[in-house]
Amino acid sequence: MTDLNARYGSRQRPRWVWPVVAVAGVALGIAFAAWVGFQKDPVSAKLWAYDVIDDKQVEIKLDVTRPDPLAVRCTIYAQAADHVIVGEKTIDIPAASKETVRVSATIETERRAVNGVLRTCVAAD
Repeated sequence: MTDLNARYGSRQRPRWVWPVVAVAGVALGIAFAAWVGFQKDPVSAKLWAYDVIDDKQVEIKLDVTRPDPLAVRCTIYAQAADHVIVGEKTIDIPAASKETVRVSATIETERRAVNGVLRTCVAAD
């Protein structure tokens, strides 16, 4: 049996290479996570209340916080008891002098909903 290292030669890396690569990868991952974690969200919103008005309507109230002047676009939806989305609406909130505003919107539904949900609020283009 022939020794392959004798025939082709060996190319060995120093033992410290892979630990250095692992430490560098972990350091880059931590730096990226910190950068993402400390970014300030320009827009934040909370669902303040919802009210099932009848079989065809749900009213949703949101508290939207954003730096001014910044217009915001929020998407809200209503769910039925079986978790199916029965109505959805996108609302535009214009820039205002107040940083935090409470907004009401009514969603038309295809059947009776049991709750209202805030999907997203982002800065409008």
